[in-house]
Amino acid sequence: MKDKYRTLGRRVKYMRMDKGISQTDMADMLGLSQTNLSNMEGGRTAITTQNLFKMQEILKCRMADFFVDFDSKFEEASESKEEQPAKQTLDLEDAVKILKLLKAVDVKGL
Repeated sequence: MKDKYRTLGRRVKYMRMDKGISQTDMADMLGLSQTNLSNMEGGRTAITTQNLFKMQEILKCRMADFFVDFDSKFEEASESKEEQPAKQTLDLEDAVKILKLLKAVDVKGL
């Protein structure tokens, strides 16, 4: 389960960095402490549905963007911001995977 939290957190971090938003600024926009957001991005704390929807608004992205598979080299590059990943489309199979992931992390409110 922790791997799923970590994967989702890394994607949030990548998207935040891609938009040029600091962790402190994003935490303020979410009404969280910087430490709490850091724990979410590191997979140490689960991201609530409410916070995920707020993140979607702040990052101006689709919900599916949090769950699209990234090539590992792009996730590693997010740490250094050297490369930008290509956008991928969401097909039905991916949508089913997203729903299973949401169910697996016991997301409330869906």
